[in-house]
Amino acid sequence: MSKQISARSLRLMSNARLSDGLLPASATITLIELLAERRLPAEKEHLIRDVAAITPISWSRARNTITKLSSYGLIRLASSTEVTIGGDAATDWRASIAKQVALELTVRLTKANAWSCLRLEAVAGAAKIDTMMLPPLLDGFGMWVVDFGVAERSSISARHWTVALEHMHVFWSGVKSANLGLPHRAKSAEHLAAELERKAMYGKAAEEWVVNFERRRLRMHPLREQIRRISMDDVAAGYDILSFASLTSLQHDLFIEVKSHGATKLFHWSRNEIDTARKFGESYALYLVDRNRCADPEYIPHIITGPSREMFSSSQSGWKVEATSFEHIALADL
Repeated sequence: MSKQISARSLRLMSNARLSDGLLPASATITLIELLAERRLPAEKEHLIRDVAAITPISWSRARNTITKLSSYGLIRLASSTEVTIGGDAATDWRASIAKQVALELTVRLTKANAWSCLRLEAVAGAAKIDTMMLPPLLDGFGMWVVDFGVAERSSISARHWTVALEHMHVFWSGVKSANLGLPHRAKSAEHLAAELERKAMYGKAAEEWVVNFERRRLRMHPLREQIRRISMDDVAAGYDILSFASLTSLQHDLFIEVKSHGATKLFHWSRNEIDTARKFGESYALYLVDRNRCADPEYIPHIITGPSREMFSSSQSGWKVEATSFEHIALADL
């Protein structure tokens, strides 16, 4: 009979998933107290079997519970199949687990940038957790928050949980540390400057590459040396390079706007550039340059002649256009 139970436990334990959850607090205390009574490491499945003999449990939840207690340092993995106690046998296990649960919850809130779920009551001054604003707790951890007394709820369906006074210091410490960090997606002035400098470097390199590309394309043109960057002299021109459409052109008749991109073909097109493209029509061209392929002598950039805003916004264009900024003009003195 014992062999049948052991085989069954091994099979069920191997199928444990985080979504199966954790043991309730009472069963968890039973498990760790049984382990603390043993002087030698215990086989996991034997330990779970002994707990199951005392109280009905889910074997997969028991396995998840052992893993969780191990992460807290309260259980130590002696081998791949054996566990031993990780603390003093006389430890107040409920208090020790509650402390770790409170700490883990603060870590989860910080990682998910979800501290807005914690509010103070205006009158009583108690800290309340809005469970609708908590990050997903699909591993049964939410049950432990209540079961181990880290927070209290007035009913099973209660949306707001009250943080227990003995754990308030953990939450204060967590939220204070989170407030010292930069806001979500914050960017320092130095980081912004470095990013703009990097983009400018990419743009300059792409423009110089296009000048050389055009001079190779028009290598028999008598005025090929007059193919040049205009962006150095006029940043508001709406294009970057003056070139010639063909060998028969003697006056600049190709106005090139260069866009450097990486693996994703993405570029920003300003209102001034769009207006310039409309003004020059077929004499205006977008050169989309993949900076990762410029070293390839056979590489030819993606050239779009006579581009228009409507060309990209069409549902059949193959492009996705997104507004990254909006200009707001007051129609009256508000």
